[in-house]
Amino acid sequence: MEIKRMRGFLRSRFRGSKLTVFSLLAALFIIVPLIIIILEFFRPATEVWDHFVSSLLTGYLKNSLVLIAGAAAGTFIMGTGTAWMVSMYEFPGRKFLSWALVMPIAIPAYINGYTWAGMLDYTSPLYTFLRERFSFDTGAYLFIDLLSLEGAIVIFSLSLYPYVYLVSRAFFMNQSAVMMETAASMGRSPLQSFFLVALPMARPAIVAGITLVLMEVLNDYGLVRYFGVETFTTGIFSAWFAFGDQGTALRLAGWLLVVVLLIILAEKVQRGKARFDTLGGSFRPLRRRGQKRIMAVVTSVAVSIPFLLGFMLPFLMLAWWTVQTASVVVDLSFIRLTANSFLLGASASVTGMAAAVVILFSLRVNRSRFMFLLSKLSTMGYALPGAVVAIGILIPLLMADSLLRPILGWLPMDTGRIMISSSVFALLYAYLVRFLAVGYNNLEAGYEGISMSIDESAASMGSSNRRTFRELHLPLLKVSLLGGGLLIFVDVLKELPLTLILRPFNFDTLAIRAFEYASDERVAQSAPAALIVILTGMVPAFLMNRLLTKKIL
Repeated sequence: MEIKRMRGFLRSRFRGSKLTVFSLLAALFIIVPLIIIILEFFRPATEVWDHFVSSLLTGYLKNSLVLIAGAAAGTFIMGTGTAWMVSMYEFPGRKFLSWALVMPIAIPAYINGYTWAGMLDYTSPLYTFLRERFSFDTGAYLFIDLLSLEGAIVIFSLSLYPYVYLVSRAFFMNQSAVMMETAASMGRSPLQSFFLVALPMARPAIVAGITLVLMEVLNDYGLVRYFGVETFTTGIFSAWFAFGDQGTALRLAGWLLVVVLLIILAEKVQRGKARFDTLGGSFRPLRRRGQKRIMAVVTSVAVSIPFLLGFMLPFLMLAWWTVQTASVVVDLSFIRLTANSFLLGASASVTGMAAAVVILFSLRVNRSRFMFLLSKLSTMGYALPGAVVAIGILIPLLMADSLLRPILGWLPMDTGRIMISSSVFALLYAYLVRFLAVGYNNLEAGYEGISMSIDESAASMGSSNRRTFRELHLPLLKVSLLGGGLLIFVDVLKELPLTLILRPFNFDTLAIRAFEYASDERVAQSAPAALIVILTGMVPAFLMNRLLTKKIL
């Protein structure tokens, strides 16, 4: 009787499409890292963990909290401030800056960090020029020593403020003029209207943008490692590679996961069920205000600063270093390195978008609560820092290696040493867990534009699900598929901590090569690899801005 009930339950959950089975498997694959990390909390602690708790854990927590608090404040000020000025006022260069302010998102924070450190170093071209021409000497660094906790906050703010800028600008430009006019009729100045009306209304969007910023800060390894700031991510690397203790690395990953979940929970709680709607039928778009000449110039300069410091100056410096070092750095091994990176990104894109297609199509065919839950479980990996995903995946893969080793022992020596944990498969699996949500969300937006009546009409004419997808859905989803694949490609190209942990022996990517050169104090030699990563990242940044602008207009 119980067996019949179970069969009935499974049939009710998996009706409509065999692809639902794949969705279940995808969800299980995604949550494997979480299960492994959670189970570690129930195992006895090691001496290494006791050492970390007594000497290091408090510092990791303190530095991580200071970093996310500082980055939240910095990105809030830069993101909302520039978005408000671009949305509300006319000033010289406004049209250019409205999209140029998005460009820092193309430069990973770790590349921005060591580029700025190189520009302020004693031997930098700028410092050398000032010293030789004007006898301008401020010590080992030009003006400030950037390699500190405060310096890391500045770099994170300059690199990540576009997350807040994009959502803030979208909200401000869609505000109704009626609200601003009402505030003005009550004697409120434009600045008061910003703080009393616009900012509270935009709070959910701004907090969502800041939440993404905090995720990126907690995921970072390259910047904090180079700047000498000890965080949970650097602790995970230290426990794994320096102490060789898997349990401690897993526990640190677990505590980092707790911090991430608390941030997500806080964002959900502050949003609640509140609605921040415009005025419906009385909506009138805002008209940008003119400014007096001097004030317009001041506004233009102020709004330009985040773009100049976050993108233009580092980009020009990297371009200059590339010209100087390309003849030495760019050789056959560099071409092979670039091919590795692009093939890895392309493979991850195809894998991720294929999984997203199957999950979303299964959800469309079988719109049950169970299927909805599976789809949400499948996309939760993006909330996990790369180091957490890598450690959570590496442990079961190492177990698989130990099980396969006796089976492969009869093979030739080199073949018998093949390990899943140090293969490209491990990387692709980790990228699928980490970045599936990127492609999924993009494809989901495309599916929202396809009416269910199309599927119903096709079914009434005897069309199978597979044929409906191939002949109707696929042509309509081409842009979403390409867009999602491009976003995954760029994310894989920039990803550092996950790739550092799981990469096969002697397998480097552009991000790793740039980081290794910078860590060896050869910042100029890192420029060619870094420049390719940035130029590739500029493409989706430009497309995101263009798409957002079209929606606004």
